[in-house]
Amino acid sequence: LPQVQTLRELLDKKCITLSCTTDQLDNALKVLSAPPSLIITDSQVFGQVARIVPESVLLTSFSILMARYKGNLRALVQGAKALASLTDESCVLISEGCTHHRQCEDIGTVKMPAWIRDYCGASPAFEFTQGRDFPSDLDRFDAVVHCGGCMLNAKEMEWRQKVASQSGVPMVNYGVAIACMHGILERALEPLGCLD
Repeated sequence: LPQVQTLRELLDKKCITLSCTTDQLDNALKVLSAPPSLIITDSQVFGQVARIVPESVLLTSFSILMARYKGNLRALVQGAKALASLTDESCVLISEGCTHHRQCEDIGTVKMPAWIRDYCGASPAFEFTQGRDFPSDLDRFDAVVHCGGCMLNAKEMEWRQKVASQSGVPMVNYGVAIACMHGILERALEPLGCLD
């Protein structure tokens, strides 16, 4: 859904768009007569795409665009700082707004916990929620990592961020978290303007 919404918006603005898979990105860049103005990627391949795309080309993700569109991006960026300080005693809530069928390499239950463990150098406990199942009391958590929220409306995402804020629990979304853990957060935020 975020990809379709973004593509629709770009077409409405008369942008020329090109879509490709990660394994075809290098070839796609070579056939262009000039570098693209912006590359938007799936957050799961942020690290791989960042290595291919020249630093001079703006880069962000669909999840980061959703964070700005449906919530408080500045607060989510602040929430990313908590990831580095997680410990073996920490508990992290990973929450997804949709109720998709989980796959063997699921981002929420497999990839995200692995990236977080590698990044913080610890093994925090993880709890998971899906769909409308989001706790109104987050006191037992040290961080909330949320999906992009493409299946939720802005009001629901704002409420979830408000619950986290009132509980004093840092919250970050997938795109911001992945960019942070891959060391490219500043680059991924550059297309959206200054967040100061």
